[in-house]
Amino acid sequence: MKSRIFLFLGLALVVAGCASNVNSGENATASMFVPTNSKVGQIKKSTVPNIDVAYKIANKKLHFYRSLKVFGDKSGVSAYYVTERGETFGATNKYVTSKGTFYHMVTYESGGFEGVHGPQTIDNFSDFADVGYVKASDMKRIKTVHDVKTYKHKRPYYVADPNIHRIWNQPPYTVHYTYISGVFDRLAAEQLYATKEVTRYNGSHYIFLERANGQKLGWTFKNSKSLVAGKYRDPGKQFLKPKKHETMTKKVQSNRSTGNRVTTNESLSMPQRAYILRDKQHHIAKALVTGMDNRISKINFHKGQATKLTVYTYRRKPWKTITNRKKLRTHYQAGHLFLQTDNARANFYSVKNPKLVTVITYGYDGMATTTVYRSGRVKFNTHKYKHIMTYPLSSFNFK
Repeated sequence: MKSRIFLFLGLALVVAGCASNVNSGENATASMFVPTNSKVGQIKKSTVPNIDVAYKIANKKLHFYRSLKVFGDKSGVSAYYVTERGETFGATNKYVTSKGTFYHMVTYESGGFEGVHGPQTIDNFSDFADVGYVKASDMKRIKTVHDVKTYKHKRPYYVADPNIHRIWNQPPYTVHYTYISGVFDRLAAEQLYATKEVTRYNGSHYIFLERANGQKLGWTFKNSKSLVAGKYRDPGKQFLKPKKHETMTKKVQSNRSTGNRVTTNESLSMPQRAYILRDKQHHIAKALVTGMDNRISKINFHKGQATKLTVYTYRRKPWKTITNRKKLRTHYQAGHLFLQTDNARANFYSVKNPKLVTVITYGYDGMATTTVYRSGRVKFNTHKYKHIMTYPLSSFNFK
């Protein structure tokens, strides 16, 4: 399926539900004065169909044409089956003529980071979307959503990897234009709930999310890599488990410090978090950091020196465990060689240095650091790389 990012101009789209519930009626009349030729015949009726009624190609030998005037002429071909076979189509115009019925077709498109308010105007289509004119008999109507389930009880979820999937206004390609309406940057440290689920025509599943307070968020791909089914647990309490004689403090990066920008590959606006556990002598025994990508690093200390580093997966399972003394005196970087995920690096310092450890998240659009000092002070920083396109978080912020 072609990837298309574009801007639309015209009327604003209002999507009120799943594609399975769209009205199939033809609610407007198109111009009757459209030039045709003898292969098309005289136009008897022209209407504007509901574009959210979807079609697939039914005839592998079909040709799309630039207009009804050149329909059937070799020089007027605009597209073929082989170039459009994977697409989903909508009809912008329907013409009933003396020789049959014809559609003007456009492909369903998926936009980019429009935000919770959506694109302001999206009536005109991109050049890629305008495929051309075709016989109605060469197309078959399909349902973009095969199954819609509303859960009897809300199902709890929390964020694992905030970058791998986003939140959409509708499941992608189920209506003629879908777009990213939300991100998980500020949702990673709270309980979320799924209230309904749909199955797209290709078998993929999407769930509709809302917050614990009932605020509606949108649709996201049902995938265990991005969301974990279950109750959210505070990572400090889960992995540090302070005892009666121990004290735990929590530090959270300020929203202003993150920069309040959204990018396509990173969660730059996700506040980092640091937890410091002190023993009964008030010495730092453990530190835990959740980085810019929501991955957890836990460090054990003895007399001011790191003795163990544990880096967890996005699903909070142990991934890398380091006890090598040399590495724990310098640095260790955890990363995948063949997967496009952020790297997590821990820098360690001598006992004479006021710094205890710095955890760095290296991403594709930026990097972020959390520095824990021996005094218990914590410093956060998020840095966006130069020449990276960003979007204001306010367009995606659900708060």
